Amino acid sequence: MRVQFWGTRGSIAKPGPSTARYGGNTSCLEVRSARGTLVIVDCGTGGHALSEKLMSAGTKGLRGHILISHTHWDHIQGLPFFAPLFVPGNEWDIYGPKGLGQSLREALAGQMQYTYFPVTLDQWEAKIRYHDLVEGTFDIDEIKVSTQYLNHTALTLGYRLEADGVTVVYACDHEPHSRMLGCGHGEITGQDLRHAEFVNRADLLIHDAQYTAEEYPAKVGWGHSSVEYAVKLGQYAQVKRVALTHHDPLRDDDAIDRVLARIRAKLRENASSLDVFAAVDGQVVELAQFSETGSTGPAGEFQAETPIAPALAESSVLLGIADRKMAAALSEVIRTEGIDLELFSDTDEARKLIANDRPSLAILEHDPPRVDGMETCRTIRQQENDQEQLPVVMVAAQEDQASGAAVGVTDWLIKPFTDAHARTKIRAWVLRSACQRMRGAIPEDAEGGLARPPVRVQQRRRAGARATESRTMPQKGAEKRRSSEDVISPDKSALLWMYCREIAPFETPTFSNTVGELIARATSTPQKTRELPAPN
Repeated sequence: MRVQFWGTRGSIAKPGPSTARYGGNTSCLEVRSARGTLVIVDCGTGGHALSEKLMSAGTKGLRGHILISHTHWDHIQGLPFFAPLFVPGNEWDIYGPKGLGQSLREALAGQMQYTYFPVTLDQWEAKIRYHDLVEGTFDIDEIKVSTQYLNHTALTLGYRLEADGVTVVYACDHEPHSRMLGCGHGEITGQDLRHAEFVNRADLLIHDAQYTAEEYPAKVGWGHSSVEYAVKLGQYAQVKRVALTHHDPLRDDDAIDRVLARIRAKLRENASSLDVFAAVDGQVVELAQFSETGSTGPAGEFQAETPIAPALAESSVLLGIADRKMAAALSEVIRTEGIDLELFSDTDEARKLIANDRPSLAILEHDPPRVDGMETCRTIRQQENDQEQLPVVMVAAQEDQASGAAVGVTDWLIKPFTDAHARTKIRAWVLRSACQRMRGAIPEDAEGGLARPPVRVQQRRRAGARATESRTMPQKGAEKRRSSEDVISPDKSALLWMYCREIAPFETPTFSNTVGELIARATSTPQKTRELPAPN
């Protein structure tokens, strides 16, 4: 496998004499398998130079794949200038994280609207196919790709590529879940352990390393890692090589040299065999298989392209926050995402809501002695209906991994946090829960893959339909009143439209035929619960 870096700078392009050696272009990576399959990971400003190289080699019948980690500008600004997308006869598949509403195509089209750019996405003349991804796996010819959500301020996917007996993992932008790890201390546990399992034994780990441990405390919540954490992760996960990337735009070439020298000196002191280098624009890394066994990847084979809109229609979040200001802020975030919201004021009420509504996520507050979120989590876990392990995110001033693990805390949201950080964490867990529901509903076929059977969709109220409603936030000991007036049925056509969009792109005959058939069924079938046909 051949890997070439075309952009290694983070946040904003920084060309100039002070960045000439390591490069000033933002994230872009080219991966080629031994058979020649072309995969591009992210297309920041570095994508323009790659575009010129591809065009100079001839454009007729060019076939490629672009994996977008997320749609922040520094990872997609090269797309409007990526010439092979404008050439008739070329074929490109573009992949990226699925949102809760907007599709990948719609998100990418945003930066090419008339207000911002003179050419629209619709003027790409190559054949383009868009793929909305969740956590799971899929194949690009002979390359197996695995995806996992990273800890960033927007929904972001890390990519693990396996082919030719070697593994490359790309993890930008990512912040350790534990703030201690960002400062260069602490143990890899909880969600950080899950991240380590994703990169396990990679031949090359390309990891966000925008800050140093000394800088990190002032950058908490910005969604990026420290150099020290990336190295610690590489050692723990037994990877062979670590490429430090997403260099801070304020760090010049000499400063990167100093950081790298310090890290390598420490590795020598500890007699570590880990090879660490700072990625350079234009640098080529050739990877050959070192062993017959290959690397050990993440568990689970859920198909990352599985349509999950029907399961998302059932999504809800259970919120147990006593602090009125924080509860209002989180409620607004949840409703903005169009997710149903349930508020509770005591553990008995929480248990009833879990039993009746099967929420996708619970968010609890831990602020002792005023609020004991740990005890609430323990009570939830003792409930019979919690066999599916409802994700529980604990909001607290500091994490307590040991106590949290003992009572079943899934993840932490450490104060202070931004709305963007909270929104992304909620998105990721709601999407994971939807995938889990789909996993439970989809039996394995005779070949061991995942089939796509009819999915039962239950009508339920949606927060989006009552986003403007004003409600008093519950306090501990207060009684919450619920009535049938709170229940609002979702718009059938909107739900079916979302489901059809998962089956096929808007412009295809498959979409037109399927949406007509489904809407006809919906209008002629009065039941509140119905079978939707499997995608073609």
